[in-house]
Amino acid sequence: MSQTRRDFLRLAGTAGAGAMLLPGATWAAAHAAAAQQDSKRRLVLIFLEGGNDGLNTLVPTSDDSYYKARPELGLKGEGLVKLNDDFALHPSLGAWRGLFDEGALSVLQAVGYDRPDYSHFISRDIWHSGKRNNPKPNAGWLGAAADSQSSALLPPVALGVSEAPLLLKTQRSNGLTVGDMESFYVDRLPQMPEEMSQSGALALIHQASSLAYETSNRLRAVAAKVPEGKHYPDSALADRLKLMARFARADDGPQVMWTRLGGFDTHALQLGAHASLLQQLGEATAAFHNDLAVDGRDKNTMVLIYSEFGRRVAENGSAGTDHGAAAPMFAIGGGAKGGLIGKAPSLTDLDHGNLKAGIDFRAVFSECLSDWLGWPAHDLFDGKFADGNAKAGLLKA
Repeated sequence: MSQTRRDFLRLAGTAGAGAMLLPGATWAAAHAAAAQQDSKRRLVLIFLEGGNDGLNTLVPTSDDSYYKARPELGLKGEGLVKLNDDFALHPSLGAWRGLFDEGALSVLQAVGYDRPDYSHFISRDIWHSGKRNNPKPNAGWLGAAADSQSSALLPPVALGVSEAPLLLKTQRSNGLTVGDMESFYVDRLPQMPEEMSQSGALALIHQASSLAYETSNRLRAVAAKVPEGKHYPDSALADRLKLMARFARADDGPQVMWTRLGGFDTHALQLGAHASLLQQLGEATAAFHNDLAVDGRDKNTMVLIYSEFGRRVAENGSAGTDHGAAAPMFAIGGGAKGGLIGKAPSLTDLDHGNLKAGIDFRAVFSECLSDWLGWPAHDLFDGKFADGNAKAGLLKA
């Protein structure tokens, strides 16, 4: 393969959502349009990949059934972050203490969906497509929602991954990804011989590369306007959130951003691994919120934290937990009302050993789209959520 063609292939993959950008849009036009959106709201999504153990994240300290089901893994003691007489956060989430006290942390209890699937891949696709009954989804609800926004000059962006999640994909785009800002420093667009860029597969590569080049320049310009925040911990998640904060402060930055934190499939030796992951999550998200609070940007930026499912109520024989169903979601900042939301799940009235969902995830996402971002949610979800009017009670009245 020639060096020129290799350069095009690399650049086309650097910003995989080039096809989502408006054809013919220029940076000058984008900048002018963005000036009219100075106060637009932002949504940041963090996916806890692998199935986060909700019961050891939000601990039901007053429920004896929890400790009977988890004689080895049940958490107790002074280290717990007490929220009220019945619930506490995992000791590693001490960074969330102040957020909860100031009303900036919301905990949605028992979030899931009907007829839960225990496969990581299938359940993840259900959450990301918004469709419970589609066996082979090829597009996500958030990508479709953003695609309907003609004024959204930058599409939702996935940070820290080489391929965007299904959540951000559409029928005509594979989604925009950013590994880090260094990967966007492309000095110039590689030139291909004219006859190679006129038709066929190479012409498509040429078009995608051109759009990717423009996207990279726009993102570089967006980030360059805002200096890095301070007081972030040393972790990969914190680095990504630090970059997201720069995008959130730039008026012409992407309105929706997504990233992931993996490792939550804790079938064995859960205690240490789970504690480390939650510490990364708590410290990074608290630093992000506090960074944006310096100039009030926390008020128009909501962080939504979710996983493809929770874990079973009972611990297994390997000092871990197996795939479950409903689990808590968390929201930080933005217009969320704060505190515990929804009814606590029963630990005795179970579905095959798993918690029953009290809040459907589609209601959470529908509310965030329609009432927070102001985007239509019609026909993005299936079943009774297709009208886009469902509410989970997350946002302030």
